[in-house]
Amino acid sequence: MLNKSLSANSFNKNFKSNLLGIWGLNLAVFMTSLDISIINTSLPYISQRLEAAFTISIWVVNSYQILMAAFILPLAVLADQIGYKKIFIGGLLVFTLASALCGFSQNIQQLIWSRAVQGLGAAAMLATNIALIRLLYPSEKLGFGLGVNAFLLAAGLVLGPIISSSILSYFSWSWIFLFNLPLGCIAFLLCLHISKDAPSSIKKINTLSIFLNILMFSSLIYVLADYSISISWSRVILPLMIGIISGYLLLRRDWLHPFPVFPVNLFSFPIFSLSLLTAFAAFITQGLALLALPFIFFAEGYSEKELALVIIAWPIMGACIAPLAGILSNKISSAYLCGIGLALLSSSLGALAIYFDELNRFSIFCLLLFSGVGFGLFLSPNQRMLISSVPVNRSGISGGMLNATRIVGQAVGVSFVAISINFSSDSSSTMLGLGAISAFVGAIASFMRVLVR
Repeated sequence: MLNKSLSANSFNKNFKSNLLGIWGLNLAVFMTSLDISIINTSLPYISQRLEAAFTISIWVVNSYQILMAAFILPLAVLADQIGYKKIFIGGLLVFTLASALCGFSQNIQQLIWSRAVQGLGAAAMLATNIALIRLLYPSEKLGFGLGVNAFLLAAGLVLGPIISSSILSYFSWSWIFLFNLPLGCIAFLLCLHISKDAPSSIKKINTLSIFLNILMFSSLIYVLADYSISISWSRVILPLMIGIISGYLLLRRDWLHPFPVFPVNLFSFPIFSLSLLTAFAAFITQGLALLALPFIFFAEGYSEKELALVIIAWPIMGACIAPLAGILSNKISSAYLCGIGLALLSSSLGALAIYFDELNRFSIFCLLLFSGVGFGLFLSPNQRMLISSVPVNRSGISGGMLNATRIVGQAVGVSFVAISINFSSDSSSTMLGLGAISAFVGAIASFMRVLVR
């Protein structure tokens, strides 16, 4: 811990000299968000060009998510051991090279496997980006740094559909992925300017827990992905049992293990636990809403342009509010900011669920603007509260845990959409209602942090 504290002080003193590295970090984080948004928008077109059925092409998304969820925590643990910069830059290189493999894929199977490798690179970056932000920014600017990070994540969601439609209008679908090559090269050169952080003096690697962690997350995300398509328990019962058993063994092994992969001991910090619960509930809502809303609007007869203009209200407001919320978190408790934000998000989606048929398009647009404001108020303050609740030398694993929670939450939200479509006679209200309930649970969890500070 002493070495990490000294490292943090060194980073703070040399903040100005790390500005190029900060730009590289920001560009790389933006790439990961942009990539998710672009592929979601362009997947129908790519599927058509590669002559692949939807049930096959959806694995272009699923393979990426599975690898991300499975490897974020192991790579975060490794980063705590050997240094955050090494893992982050390594992940950036893998992500960029895998983008080239995706772009040159000749069939859907090659693209699925290339996307899996790309997910591994993204996992390395997301496992370490929050820890690097904590080290690169002085404590009084931490809220701003996390706000910028949240802004870039939201900006990727905003620009994805725009860039995707522009590329597909003039170029081959391959450029959806080849677009990452110049960005990745620039980000790599800038990230070389990040100062070296002092790795932990402990070099023990908990190999069995790493294996169990990968098995648990990959199995459970696979179950969510496959069930959302097939709605067949017989297809997922075996991987579900593997995920549950491996998860039980992982928790039992890491409960008192001196070098845990799944950070069970961090749950002894109440703020950490409640922050993760807040994030899990919020990302369920986000994953659900960003998939459900296009489905609902398409069914209502919205044109492609109308749909894009309405949907973009959420990420635009999230991108605008997130940096401001990060700055406000320097003066106002993050528990209040997150709680108010998620309560606003819950109210907006609840109103959509109940009154959708009675609302005109302008009213729907306004409600989505409020949803974006609410989500923006949650994002960076929650990151700050979580990362500040643990020792500096556990920054990597805590940031990795937050991003793993985000991926799993979004996957659960997507599965809620599939379940609503298949089992509800009024799927639109059901989907939006589930999103509102989840956001409300997140708001309660956030306000509970006030009681345990």
